[in-house]
Amino acid sequence: MHEASIALALIDVAGDVLREHGAARASALTVRVGQWSSVVPEALAAAFPACAEGTPLAGARLSIERVPGVGECPQHGPVELEVWRGLRCPLCGAPTPRLLQGDELELDQLELDQLELENL
Repeated sequence: MHEASIALALIDVAGDVLREHGAARASALTVRVGQWSSVVPEALAAAFPACAEGTPLAGARLSIERVPGVGECPQHGPVELEVWRGLRCPLCGAPTPRLLQGDELELDQLELDQLELENL
């Protein structure tokens, strides 16, 4: 399960952001996970609490925003892609070699702990 290493990397990035802003803890974070990113959102959600233990994100709520895959069909323009179909237009079956979105793995939002905000 590589999602544990992904959770650890997200925690590192979030820790860097917290330090940059002089904050000690976060209460929530939102991560954008693309359908084509090879990340299983449920596995990431399951791994996160154990990985966050003992860090500034311990007890933080993880929200995962799923981003659909969108490819560019030469005939139909942007089309939503389904993983089971592969990189092919769902309308005409043409190859869609260019993925416009759906391979994201991004820390989108980080919410400071409310106690932290009251003490700033």
